[in-house]
Amino acid sequence: MGQIYEGMVLVDNDVVRADWRQAKALVTDTLTKYGATVHCARRWDERALAYPIAGRQRATYYIAYFELPEGNSESMRRDFDLNERVLRYLFTAVDELPEGEAALAAEEDGEEFVVPEPPQDPEPASPFNEFEEEAEEEASSEEGASEEAAAEGDGEAATAEEAAPEAAEETPAAPAEETTEKAETGQEG
Repeated sequence: MGQIYEGMVLVDNDVVRADWRQAKALVTDTLTKYGATVHCARRWDERALAYPIAGRQRATYYIAYFELPEGNSESMRRDFDLNERVLRYLFTAVDELPEGEAALAAEEDGEEFVVPEPPQDPEPASPFNEFEEEAEEEASSEEGASEEAAAEGDGEAATAEEAAPEAAEETPAAPAEETTEKAETGQEG
């Protein structure tokens, strides 16, 4: 009797879109090829990846519980490593099959079970996007600052224009008053 393992295998969503049962068979067939006894295997979830793997942003996770004879794990791991449709995998030794896991796998094996189609990966980001976005932000903030300065400058100009006629009216009046005062006192100036 060998060790029982829990295996989580991330499969490329293109394989799942083509046929989710074929994607599941990709996992189980590789396990049985190396003498594993598969107790149960099922689709666990479809999720976004924490970081891109082989250009993919999303993957479908398959979980399998299997018993593997001693000495076959390295060959099996090598097979998963070389398979381009498998993005990542992790095998962990467990003491026993979790309660309810076999029932979930059996439910998935029913004819009525339908797996939702995985969403498309978003367009790959350009490595220059970060720099382009920073340049756009700087340009827009500079435009905003120059528009604000122009608006403030227009306000100052309007204020100066409004103040100029008042100053123009006051300036000629002041010397005229002085001249008048000097003329009344009889002083020339």
